[in-house]
Amino acid sequence: MKYWIILFFLTIVVVSNAQLTINRVEDSPYPYSKTPDTLYLFHDDLLNHDELLLLQSIQGLLAKEEPKIYRDRGSGSSIWISDLEENHGVYVSDALDGNLDTLLFLFHHRFDGYILCELNDNSVNVANSLCGPLNAIAVTDQTLNLASDYELPIILDARGKDERWVMDNYSYELSRDVVVYQREDKSSFLGDYSILSDALHFYDPIHSWTTDNALLRMNDDAVLLGWGDDEYQTIAKASSHSVGVIPADWGFNLSTLTNFNATLKQKLNLDISQTEPNTHTVCFLMSDGDNVQWMLNLFAEDSRWFGSENRGLMDIGWTIPPALSELAPTVMQKLYAMAERTDIGSDYFVAGPSGHTYQFPETYPDLDESCTLMDRYMKKSDLSIVNILGNDYDYNYFYPFLKQESVEGLFYYDYSDYSKERGRMDCFALKPVISGKYNLWGGFETCESLATKLNNEVKDPYSEEGYSLVAVHAWSNSVDSLLFIQSMLDENVRIVDPDEFVRLIRENICSAQIPESPEIETIPNPIVDHVSFRLRGLPCDDYSIHLSDLSGKEMLINFSSIQTIDGWIFEGNLSDLKEGFYTFNFLCGKRIVSSKIFKFN
Repeated sequence: MKYWIILFFLTIVVVSNAQLTINRVEDSPYPYSKTPDTLYLFHDDLLNHDELLLLQSIQGLLAKEEPKIYRDRGSGSSIWISDLEENHGVYVSDALDGNLDTLLFLFHHRFDGYILCELNDNSVNVANSLCGPLNAIAVTDQTLNLASDYELPIILDARGKDERWVMDNYSYELSRDVVVYQREDKSSFLGDYSILSDALHFYDPIHSWTTDNALLRMNDDAVLLGWGDDEYQTIAKASSHSVGVIPADWGFNLSTLTNFNATLKQKLNLDISQTEPNTHTVCFLMSDGDNVQWMLNLFAEDSRWFGSENRGLMDIGWTIPPALSELAPTVMQKLYAMAERTDIGSDYFVAGPSGHTYQFPETYPDLDESCTLMDRYMKKSDLSIVNILGNDYDYNYFYPFLKQESVEGLFYYDYSDYSKERGRMDCFALKPVISGKYNLWGGFETCESLATKLNNEVKDPYSEEGYSLVAVHAWSNSVDSLLFIQSMLDENVRIVDPDEFVRLIRENICSAQIPESPEIETIPNPIVDHVSFRLRGLPCDDYSIHLSDLSGKEMLINFSSIQTIDGWIFEGNLSDLKEGFYTFNFLCGKRIVSSKIFKFN
């Protein structure tokens, strides 16, 4: 009788979860199936590399219908499976732990056969690429007996084959939304997600035929998961193809974690602080939050970072990937729940570089559409600030971000030096772009040198110089590093979280720059050659512009135009004009806004 009661209960649960729809934003590139009720737990330390490769392929294939497997390597993975069990109604069973034979006994009928490959060469990437399309598990000579015991036929002998062969023969069966860039010696990571996604799983030098063609075949705003040997070249190459990067090379369990829903809400700041006169305001922002595998592994449990018992003793900004809202939503929810919000300190999350994917905006052709998609992820993730990592501080590349409803401000770092712009700040309506002023990073600032410089900064909350955004290099610093700096700061140096930092700049700097009536700012004036006219307070789409001399004669000058949140920026070269006075007019319906200029030779 007890057996039938348990069976009936499990049936009810299965039916209930089968009706759940996995939430995805419009145009999401991330595949899904259904939310699992039961997960079989496997500890990696009970299996060798060959067995992990086999387990990973079974995990990815089963996840196409419904995830069944979860790998536990300790660290963050233990936190996430406990969370699924305690807060998301998942029954976790260790009955099969370490036993691949029994696992295949239960599920071998789901597979059409196997792909034979070798570890640590091109053939393993061939297997991780084609297990999904061919519905085949990945085996090596060491695990071939397990497939043979259940009379699974060989579908492909991948030995001696490479990723170029895969593209030549199976390109149409592979995803154009997800591609995985993964070294062969990391073959037991990310493979489950490649299989779920039917993604090409490859590695080759970043400037090679294979890499070029792997990216050329992708849709605009596709995602590349994994990592390369050279960060700059990897991001630049992917960006030039309108492909965003998700650093995830040591990621695992994504085929399971992606199939959950979670409500994502950051903890509210209930104590909105007031502007304090004669103070310098500082915001510390921890780097590398675009890194999904860091979020999944060490981030939450390591005492250097989110595992620190000293969080909550000061305000700290953390970067996080908005894509986590669909790759591992319960992980993101758990991190938000772990955030501290005390009277003396809080944790606040900012979208990591550069929005929903790591990209260089200035080299990303489909930037407008990418930022539209980013806006959906920002809303889903309850994020309002974007950390941009690029190579050109230029409004042309900021506007697609700033015009999004979810975005309240941008934190800009130059790739070559996060503090290259030395705290430069620009307001576009009430949305500030704030560049890093200092680097807490070897070769730039130490804790002591940074504290000294912050103590000597301008103490004026109504001046742009009264604020410092500090880029904190995560791999060489910790929560304790920041507490040490705080201990050396004067009383009139104030630390706030990113949310407060942007709010104070918006209220004290940006608000003062908003004109009471439409106006044109001319830079420079007088003019020698290049000129920029910035119109504020009149966001008009149907307009005309004119440049005329004192007699009213119109000058034929080619002006480039950039739309802003509250108007336009027009730029041109006046080097061919004679010396004298001119008038620049902006006409919108019956309204005219003018600026008088002097051309100097």
